[in-house]
Amino acid sequence: DDNDWVSMKVQENREQLQIQDEHLDEIGRGVERLGVISLEIHNELNDQNKMLGRLEADYEDAIFGLETVTKRTREMVLKSGGPRNFCIIAFLVIVLVVLIFLVLYA
Repeated sequence: DDNDWVSMKVQENREQLQIQDEHLDEIGRGVERLGVISLEIHNELNDQNKMLGRLEADYEDAIFGLETVTKRTREMVLKSGGPRNFCIIAFLVIVLVVLIFLVLYA
């Protein structure tokens, strides 16, 4: 009966090894999936970094354009006689637009 006991233990060990192999295979498949997912995340982050770079360049261009427009507007206000005269001109332009609107739609 020692022979049966040894055979039974050998069989139990084989079954445990088979179960462990199945678990290791499952872990291996999980690691492969994680590898694929991490590669996709890496690619996505690279794409988003490129987009952020383009966005930053566009932002800097917009800031430069805004600074240029602000500078030109400031120069125009000073050339037109200062802020008071500029406000009068802006008001008169608004009055002109309202009058044209009234003439066309009245």
